[in-house]
Amino acid sequence: MEGTPSATPTEEPRREVVEEVVVEAPVTRDDLRALRRWILVAGVWAVAATAVALIALLDTSGDDAERTATGAANSAAEAREAQDGIRERLDELEARLGDVPQAEDVSSLQTRLSRIEGESKKASTDAGNAQDKLTDLEDRVKAIEDEPADAGGADAGSPTDTP
Repeated sequence: MEGTPSATPTEEPRREVVEEVVVEAPVTRDDLRALRRWILVAGVWAVAATAVALIALLDTSGDDAERTATGAANSAAEAREAQDGIRERLDELEARLGDVPQAEDVSSLQTRLSRIEGESKKASTDAGNAQDKLTDLEDRVKAIEDEPADAGGADAGSPTDTP
């Protein structure tokens, strides 16, 4: 029962594992030579990978420089085009602003408009007064026309002389 692990809580399975490790044989020279050989193989692979990476980096660095120069030239051209577009828009805006009336002109127009509004109110009042006078005059004319018909019964049928 000691050789096989049991399910009872009193036994300690770790002791068996520790005892097995202690029981192993020490490292031999062949083991060290094999380890040294694998470390050397890994080192060779690391050097080879580094060499391939450096070759790839140096081989494409000329292309990257050319691409960078081309990209910079394209960016500069785009910036110039954008600047020209902005300059044109500013010129158009300045032209439009030149057509806008100045503050003095607006003030002058506002003064003239106020004066015209006052004159318009006065003209409206005068027209109302003229209408009243016309109505009064028409009433007086009608009263005069009706008066000879009432006063002189015999002359009512004859036409009156008009100058």
